[in-house]
Amino acid sequence: MSFAAEVKQELDHVARERPCCRTAELAALLRASGTFHIKGGGSYGLHASFGLSSTARSAIQLIKSFRLPVEVRVREERRLSQGKRYEVYLEGGDRLVQFLNETGVLSDSMSLQEGVPERLVRSRCCKAAFLRGAFLGAGSVSEPGAPAHLEIYSDNEAFLQALLSAASGLELRLSITRRKKKPAVYAKRLDVVIDFLVKTGAHQAALRFEERSIVSSVRADANRRANFDQANAARCSRAAARQIRAIEALQRWDGWPRLSPRLTQVAELRLRHPSATLHELGRRASPPLSKSAVNHRLRRLVRLAEERTPGFE
Repeated sequence: MSFAAEVKQELDHVARERPCCRTAELAALLRASGTFHIKGGGSYGLHASFGLSSTARSAIQLIKSFRLPVEVRVREERRLSQGKRYEVYLEGGDRLVQFLNETGVLSDSMSLQEGVPERLVRSRCCKAAFLRGAFLGAGSVSEPGAPAHLEIYSDNEAFLQALLSAASGLELRLSITRRKKKPAVYAKRLDVVIDFLVKTGAHQAALRFEERSIVSSVRADANRRANFDQANAARCSRAAARQIRAIEALQRWDGWPRLSPRLTQVAELRLRHPSATLHELGRRASPPLSKSAVNHRLRRLVRLAEERTPGFE
């Protein structure tokens, strides 16, 4: 099962206590996955199709809260091995028309309307429910650890604009992509995806994103530290090799015996301990020296080799 399906299953179990939120969620769910039919004899129909049985059950529960009869059919989807589809059918006359008006599918003049009535998404809780219904009907989200991407697709421009407006009311910054196939509202920032999941009720999914983000951050920090240590070790190794070459060149110089004991002591320590750090060399000196003092004397030896020994580089 994909991560997006797991998110939808979690959202299907969100408690739907307020009638206004149930209406908002059902309005988005039907617009995202439903088809409206005008039939003969003054009757109408509504058909919605879902890939998850849990989402079909959520739709049925929401519809039954309006005291409407509903029919469910299960169909095998053989194309691309997509498995079963759960088909929800509504048919009727005046009561169905009233329901379609309440959910914003039909206007007060009983004509099909593109936009979403403001009354459906007036409060913050209804905006969240509206986004939840839209995601259940036509949403997808990337796996934690993959580049963050959440989208809700629809061919209805007015519906996409309504989703943008509802998201904006919840401080969620979504955008619209108007591609030829499946135009959609989307988010590609991890913090926006996590915030969307939290505000629509998918808290466990949001935690998985947070956990993966923390693990990735710790791993990246560890890699940076390891790369820094490796680079630092390489620099120290190159510096120590240059110091040894300088000392060996100076030992062949006739002025070597006249060097001060402070310089020759550090030079001998470096030759005996070629891989030791400056701090370790300082501890081995007698009396012990600071890291700065050891570094200063080694630099002095290298400068002398550059100045007094031909051919040293």
